[in-house]
Amino acid sequence: MVPAATGSSEPPRLPGEAELRAFAETAALLLTERRPRASGTPAATRRPGVGLHHLDHRDYQSGDELRHIDWRQTARARRPIVRRFEAESVADWTILLDASSSMALPGAAKWRAAVRAAAAMSYALLHIGHRVGLVAFGARVLAERRRGRGRQQYAAIARMLTELQPAARGERSALGACARHLHGATSVFAISDFLAADEMRGELAALRLHCAELHALQLAGDAETRLAAAGEFDLVDVETGARLPARVGAADQVQAALARAAMTARLRAYCLRSGIAFTDWDVAQAWQHALVRHLVQARARC
Repeated sequence: MVPAATGSSEPPRLPGEAELRAFAETAALLLTERRPRASGTPAATRRPGVGLHHLDHRDYQSGDELRHIDWRQTARARRPIVRRFEAESVADWTILLDASSSMALPGAAKWRAAVRAAAAMSYALLHIGHRVGLVAFGARVLAERRRGRGRQQYAAIARMLTELQPAARGERSALGACARHLHGATSVFAISDFLAADEMRGELAALRLHCAELHALQLAGDAETRLAAAGEFDLVDVETGARLPARVGAADQVQAALARAAMTARLRAYCLRSGIAFTDWDVAQAWQHALVRHLVQARARC
């Protein structure tokens, strides 16, 4: 149960190109040469690097070989453009984004943070050369962009992210609904507040059977368990509509914060036992810090 509130109808602001590029360069150092996959699953064979097969294009950067400049694309763009080639291994990635009603509260801060994280991870993985897809879920899969790669794929994911909006009320969260949308040996990055009776541990277990690697990024914030004033309130479960009249004081808010922390502790312990890379993120912190911290921790464990 959470205090009743109204989600924001403003479209979320995606990170700018400079922010995305800077994060992608850092993420590349943490993701490159990581080849997690299920036992017996062959590694894919594409990644930007030195090779024979053309992959895509990108802007020229200092140190690039002049022989890789695509002069036709350079003339069209009026700036130096180089070809990228397939080499070494890449993976397929699917980002799962929780668009249930609890993500719209309070003030949609969690939703805006989740969208930025999804955009940044998509951009970084595509920058390295991985194939990336996005699935938004509530009680069911609400929207999907199948895996692809390159700039056009990021543009399509960005459009999808700006068009999505969690319902203010009535949309449950069912992470397990995404399982049948995980085609092939994909690594999964789930972004959610994991607000459920069992912190979605059962659904994470089901997903783990369908993917090569599973990441869980839990979003939370102080405002989830804090009211502006004490008094009598109607507590509303925004996902089910259930109401519970209650008188809330300072001690109750402390207990709510402790209960939320206990949920996070249970989820972290479960993920540690189950081989799931887990990070909890207070959305008051910058998305760059949360994602880099997650990738550092995930790399140390793998």
